[in-house]
Amino acid sequence: MRSPNAIAFVFLPALLWAQLQVSLIQGTTEVPLREVVDLGSVDASDQLEARFRVRNQGAVTTVVHTLQVAGAGFARKDVPALPVTLAPGAAFDFSIRVSPSGPGAYSAVLTVNTISVLLRARATAGPVLQVEDASGRRRLASGDAVDFGRIEAGLGASRRFFIENPYASSVEVAELAVQGAAFRLSSGFAVPRSLEAGGSLAFQVLFEPASVGAHSGRLVMNGRVFSLFGTATEAPLPRPQILLDPVSARSGQQMRVRVRLAEKARSAGQGELRIRFEPAQAGWPDDPAIGFVSPGGRSVRFAIEAGTDAARFDGRDEIVLQTGTTAGRLTLEAQLGPHVEQATVTLAPLPVVVDTVRVERRTAGLEVYLAGFDNMRSVSQIAFAFYGTGGQLLEPGAITVDATAEFRRYFESAGLGGLFALRAAFPVTGDVSRVAAVEIEIRNSAGSARTSRVTF
Repeated sequence: MRSPNAIAFVFLPALLWAQLQVSLIQGTTEVPLREVVDLGSVDASDQLEARFRVRNQGAVTTVVHTLQVAGAGFARKDVPALPVTLAPGAAFDFSIRVSPSGPGAYSAVLTVNTISVLLRARATAGPVLQVEDASGRRRLASGDAVDFGRIEAGLGASRRFFIENPYASSVEVAELAVQGAAFRLSSGFAVPRSLEAGGSLAFQVLFEPASVGAHSGRLVMNGRVFSLFGTATEAPLPRPQILLDPVSARSGQQMRVRVRLAEKARSAGQGELRIRFEPAQAGWPDDPAIGFVSPGGRSVRFAIEAGTDAARFDGRDEIVLQTGTTAGRLTLEAQLGPHVEQATVTLAPLPVVVDTVRVERRTAGLEVYLAGFDNMRSVSQIAFAFYGTGGQLLEPGAITVDATAEFRRYFESAGLGGLFALRAAFPVTGDVSRVAAVEIEIRNSAGSARTSRVTF
């Protein structure tokens, strides 16, 4: 009774290996291999690749420990690390690549564990395709890709190709075509044509993208297909330049600002114009009056149209800038694409600027209303001189007031830049109607300012 058990044990491995099936993948179909498998024909300058699948058809787990191909021009590809354990129904794929060295018949033995199959392929004489790049000529196989790089949309790039015949007999170039909207074959190359032994032909493929983005195409020669691709980018935007009118400005003004380009733009784009302000004295509160007008603020977008050399601000070719009422430095910054350009405006210290003087008579005196700005925020003395109907200076002469402390407190808390408005009341002894005019002198750290004689 022991002998049958021993015999069964010896033959078990052979039964397990019979569980494996090796198939050729054709589309989505697995075609089990026979003793001889014809892989077809390939151009001698090309490569042929076939996909195979190893499947465990049995009911128990099995192990693949051998996968080899022996034959000139044949090589394995995408083979998983061996050994591979396959559960029932499990499978893995691999490829065999045939790289002929010239025309002729090729064969090799494929071995998977104890399964051996003869593989055959044929290589026919055909033209060799090469592309020229920075490192020289590169031989192309079917499916290889040629990169035309990155260029501006609307411009063009080209690559030079060579068709060669390395064989002892002539070969036929029966088909040569370029497919893809952004690619075309250079003119002057007609097919079919014969290429003698050792002969060579050159042609160019042009990449001329009309739109931005990635573009792909195909070069077809004698049924062999090669991929073409390239990328089209927006044309770089020109460098901007900030133009100011007037070129030099002072506080309390409006300036017109334009943005010009170093050359006409080849593509449309958008940029931004920004303002930075540094007051003359560190620690001064910001000046809210400094900024653009319509739209307001300290940054504004502008548009660039292809074929133009000037920015547009909401349809206008300029924007208005208010310089505010504080001494300091304005920096205008135009950003367009990778470019950043600046222009600087120095707002120099000024004596006080008086915009409005108004005097009202009251029963017992006069009230003087004064409005203006002090871009140094340093008003100190104010002198009021009143004149009679005959033009004479009235007693007691100029009335001087030290307003330093009051103005300092005002500028520290008002948040209006250098703007101010004040009311001064003066009692009058006698007939108030005899007071006919006033002159005002006001002093700050930049000097004195005197109003014209204001009658009332």
